[in-house]
Amino acid sequence: MSVEPNPARTLVTAAVTIVIVLGGLLGARTLVHWKHRAAEATETTEATATLTETARGAAQALKLPQWSYPRSATWPVEFQTNLDLLAPLGDGSDNAASWFVLFERERGPRAADAEAADSRRVEAGEDFGWALEGDDELLLEAEAWVDQAIMSFYPAMLPLEGANTRVPNLRFMMTLARSWAARGVASHDPLEGLEDCRRAIRLGRLLRQEDVTIINDIVGLHCIDVGVRCVYRVARQDDDLELALLASVVIGEIAPQRSLTAKKTSAFDLSPFLFRESSGRFTLELPDAKLDEMIETARSFSQRRFLGEVFLTFGVVHSYGTVAQGEKVGSYLEELAESEDPIIAGGARGSLESTPSEENLGMYYPHPMER
Repeated sequence: MSVEPNPARTLVTAAVTIVIVLGGLLGARTLVHWKHRAAEATETTEATATLTETARGAAQALKLPQWSYPRSATWPVEFQTNLDLLAPLGDGSDNAASWFVLFERERGPRAADAEAADSRRVEAGEDFGWALEGDDELLLEAEAWVDQAIMSFYPAMLPLEGANTRVPNLRFMMTLARSWAARGVASHDPLEGLEDCRRAIRLGRLLRQEDVTIINDIVGLHCIDVGVRCVYRVARQDDDLELALLASVVIGEIAPQRSLTAKKTSAFDLSPFLFRESSGRFTLELPDAKLDEMIETARSFSQRRFLGEVFLTFGVVHSYGTVAQGEKVGSYLEELAESEDPIIAGGARGSLESTPSEENLGMYYPHPMER
C-alpha cells in the first residue's frame, strides 16, 4: 500500500466539517413543497406501523449510553443503542454497492446522472440544506437499493490503493439521505414520513457496514444523523413522545462517535515531526516514545477502518524513520501481514513494500514544519 498523491488526511478533516449537525431539533422551516405519491395501505406502511410499536416498547426500558464515562474509551466506535429499533436493515439479497458504484465521480458509468441530480437540487430548509425534490426519478430509483441487506465495495468493486483508494460518490449519497429526510418531515402521513426517515438511516448503516475506510464511515454516520433527526421531527409532529425519546437518545450518540474518530486518527498525525528542508527534502524526527505510543494505540484497535491510518503513517516511518524505528514498525506490520483478513493483510504488506516519494509526502502532508 503506497502513499499516493491523495490528501486523505485533508479528506477526513473536511468530512468531519461537512457532517456537522444540521440545525436544531425543533423549529426548522421547510422551504419547498415536496411532492408525494398517494398514501396507500401497503406492506411498507404496515412495516412502519410495526416499527413504531417496537420503538414504544423499547423506550420504556431505554438505557442511556454513558459515552462520558472513562470506560467508553475502550468501546468500539458504533452505536450502543440498537438501531434496529428505528430502522432495521432491508432483506434484499443484492449488494447495494453494485448500484452505488455506478455513480463514482469521474469514472462511474452514471457519474453524469449524479452531476445532473446535483443541478436539480433545491433549498429544503435549514435542517436539510440542498436536496432533491420528493418525486425526483433518481431518488425514487435509489429506494430499492437501500432495502438491500449488504453493501460491500472493497476490493471487488473498488480497488484498495493506499491513500489513493477510491471511494463511492459520497456527496450523492448525502444528497439522497437529506432528500428522503426532507420528504419525510414534509409528509402529511406520519407512516410514510417515517419510512423516508428509515431510508436515510439504512443508507448510513450500509455505508458503515464494511468498516474499510474512515471517510465512508463518517459519511454513513452523517446519513444516520439526518435520518434519526427526521424520525424525531415526525414523531414530535405526530405527538409520539416515546418514539421521539428513542430518537433523541440515538442522536446523543453521534457526537461522541465523531469525537472518538477524530481522536483515533489524530493519534497518527506525523505533521509535528516531519520537516522539509529548503531543498524540498523531507526528514522525520519522531521520538521513540511517540512511536511506541502509536504502536500501542494501533494494537488496541478493534475496527479495521482505523488501521488504514496506521498503514499510511507506519509506511512513512518505515521509510523515513531511524533504522531502529523502521525495524520496530516493520515487525508490527509483519504481524498484520499474517492476518486472516485479506484487507488488513494487504494493507500491511503495502506499507512494508512501498517507499513514499518526496512528492507524495508533499501532497499528503501539505503543511509540514519548514526550516
